[in-house]
Amino acid sequence: MEFTSVLLFLIGPKPPHSLIWGHLKLFNDTIKLFPPNTALSVFYTTIAQKYELRGIFYLDLWPFSHSQMVLIAPDAADLVTVRRNYPLHDVVSQFVGPLLGEKAIGGADGETWKMLHRMIAPGFRPSSVKAMMSIIADQTMETFYPALKSYASSGEVFSMENAAGELIFSINIKLILGTSISKQKISELLHDINRILGYAQLISLTSSTNPVKKWTTWWRKRQAAQRIDDFLRSFIAQHHLAGYDRTLDSPDAQGRMTILDSMIFEGRRMGIDSQSSGKLSPAFRDIVVDNVKGLLFGGYGTTTDTLCFVFIMLSLHPHVMVKLRNEHSEVFGASLASTQEILRRTPQKTSELLYTTAVIKETLRLFPVGFGARKAMPGIDALQYNGKLYPTSNHLIIPCTHTIHYDPEVFTQPSRFDPERFMEPNKVPREAWRPFERGARSCIGRDLAMEKLRTVLLLTVRNFDLECASVEPRKTPTAPFTDLDLQLGNLAFQEMALSAKPRGGTMMKVTSR
Repeated sequence: MEFTSVLLFLIGPKPPHSLIWGHLKLFNDTIKLFPPNTALSVFYTTIAQKYELRGIFYLDLWPFSHSQMVLIAPDAADLVTVRRNYPLHDVVSQFVGPLLGEKAIGGADGETWKMLHRMIAPGFRPSSVKAMMSIIADQTMETFYPALKSYASSGEVFSMENAAGELIFSINIKLILGTSISKQKISELLHDINRILGYAQLISLTSSTNPVKKWTTWWRKRQAAQRIDDFLRSFIAQHHLAGYDRTLDSPDAQGRMTILDSMIFEGRRMGIDSQSSGKLSPAFRDIVVDNVKGLLFGGYGTTTDTLCFVFIMLSLHPHVMVKLRNEHSEVFGASLASTQEILRRTPQKTSELLYTTAVIKETLRLFPVGFGARKAMPGIDALQYNGKLYPTSNHLIIPCTHTIHYDPEVFTQPSRFDPERFMEPNKVPREAWRPFERGARSCIGRDLAMEKLRTVLLLTVRNFDLECASVEPRKTPTAPFTDLDLQLGNLAFQEMALSAKPRGGTMMKVTSR
């Protein structure tokens, strides 16, 4: 950094700083407050509230990490996501690449990211998402509903993460690839995905790790990734629609496309593929494979995590469950059969589920699953915020959604689960709620994720009661920003993997109504 930037960093806002240790001891002491492998965003929120930091603050974690610039106000975060689209930090691509593939959009930047976004985004336009609703409903009734009935009959404690994950993955397979695959193959793919997620969790650990365990986990991850790649390459080669290019001439062709079809069509239309028809070129096939894999991972982990957290919060708030059930019956009729028929005939009616949407939004406020980091914009070495300059060069720039969501000046009583806050127009500033992030790099599948969650809740919550199992509530709050651990114990603090997930598999019991 230049001398001026160093000086600004030294006098800039930050928690108490040691000239010898920087913030290493302070950060380590914060980590020790929480259960193992807690999501990093929880630490930033704890530090920000403990030391009454506002807007922007710095952390000096040299030599173990980059110096960090943490943006903890909506308008500060918008400076690098909305007003300008700051580049991803190298640590993001270095983390995402080995997990999803070097050509996946999640780790791409600049012109490559723009190209991939233009190729993928059309498959997620609102009209396409509404056309997917019947698939989401059918998979829910074929996969998830019977599983809940079985667990209710047996009375056993089960992993909601596993049950919900199988549902979400089967939905994603059908939506992306356009076909169902056997339960055995679903199980094999999920096993491999969880091996890769296990490696993601291992390399994100804030404590030291046995090097032998790290190597063996890496090796298993590598084999798992290869098996998934082989499956996708084989699928594309065998199931790519015969006469695909001719079908594009029909008026409703694009409406019949799967997400995979849309990616291939857009890629060829843009000239990414060197071959305009027939078999995909190897280079384009690899781009498609990495991005299909990225969509399978992204749509699986984040949606599963959020669904688990919704069920957790509903189990703790029966009055919210009552209002949710009443809304479902008012909009879709009292019976499950009428609900399925109306949903199939008029999928747009899910937009009338305002309270259901509020429940999902409030859950995502308390438990945002995403986390990202940016780096300085070329030619711009400082952010101007509230009349002051904040150096950005050589910093890991972190727009911290979790900290924003727990800011009492933005959200009244932030640790309280209160879906009503999203029912009042303009009560929540648009830039304050950002679980899908904002700006050009906001989550490409956000509308589809919300529809999945609304539909699964619509088809289940009126028929089942849920209860958290194996929870050990704490007697005093761990952190200054929440008291949820008084009810949920360690479950109140998300665990880090590819996303911030519920810990312990989300063990639950279910009873039929």
